Amino acid sequence: MRTDPALVEAIETCHEEWDPTRSPDTAGFDALLERWPDDPVALIAVGDAHDECGGTEKAIVSYRAAMPRLDGTALRRCALRLGDALRRAGRLDESVSVLEAALEEFPGSRSLRTFLALAMHEQGRTQTALGLVLEVLVDPAPSPDLELFRPAVRARAEQLFARDRAA
Repeated sequence: MRTDPALVEAIETCHEEWDPTRSPDTAGFDALLERWPDDPVALIAVGDAHDECGGTEKAIVSYRAAMPRLDGTALRRCALRLGDALRRAGRLDESVSVLEAALEEFPGSRSLRTFLALAMHEQGRTQTALGLVLEVLVDPAPSPDLELFRPAVRARAEQLFARDRAA
């Protein structure tokens, strides 16, 4: 997938001008879709910006729109983003469905199994969730995606520990 250099520059400009405490449209993220409405790179950039500032529903719409235009690593990462956004929005069945479908296409993905475990845990399917986590632990394959999403996974672990301490 070749990305328009003008789009890459526009995304960089949006990031430079954006204050994450404000809406992404103030930095021009939503305007990207006026010029590149069907470009998956633009859709993911807009989705990520909204996701980062709490606009989960807008992120979900952007990720869903990007997915049919992606393949390979980009598709796997977008499915992961979408599944996690759905989980955080409380749409657990949709989250599990998206992540399971992605795992069928990318069966060796440790990151998809990790995020599927989070969604299943929140569904109350704790045995399966723990089983997935154990699979991830014993799988020796490197996982660049897991490294990429390490801060999100670590933050979720801390939330779970805090929830247990408060109980």
